[in-house]
Amino acid sequence: EYHDPDRSMLELVFAPAAAKFGGKSATEFGEYEDWIGRSDEDIVSATMKELEIFFPEYFGEGAANPIRLRKYKVVKTPLSVYWSRPGMQKNRPSQVTPISNFFLGGDYTFQRYLASMEGAVLSGKLVAEHLSAINEGREFQDPCSVLTIQKGDWPELVRRTS
Repeated sequence: EYHDPDRSMLELVFAPAAAKFGGKSATEFGEYEDWIGRSDEDIVSATMKELEIFFPEYFGEGAANPIRLRKYKVVKTPLSVYWSRPGMQKNRPSQVTPISNFFLGGDYTFQRYLASMEGAVLSGKLVAEHLSAINEGREFQDPCSVLTIQKGDWPELVRRTS
């Protein structure tokens, strides 16, 4: 029922929900909107607008190969993942530690995703790449030293130009 080579199924849209910080919601910080409190229709409408921005060939009035939304189900799970306030990414530890032959792997470490299975897998891959570099006698560039997140670029990681 789910697999159809001529159709796409958008499985997950992750949107920060408002959270409480010192009695203030994230919305009061001016960073995020409270998506948990929004109607399913509002969430789907906002998602479709985002898809128009990222995939104009398939979504919107000017789409060359338009895709039609057939059905949707919005699932809201408050507090299912941590909410990282702006500027907190720098506090996530690298997979490489100052202790010889001791590495960290997990979704909480510095990598391109938030707390997720994808982040945990990528973290493990980075550890494996580092170990491979050690075994082959070559230098491994720690991702924390070359990647940073700048305001307006979240969640995409951008290379530091300095």
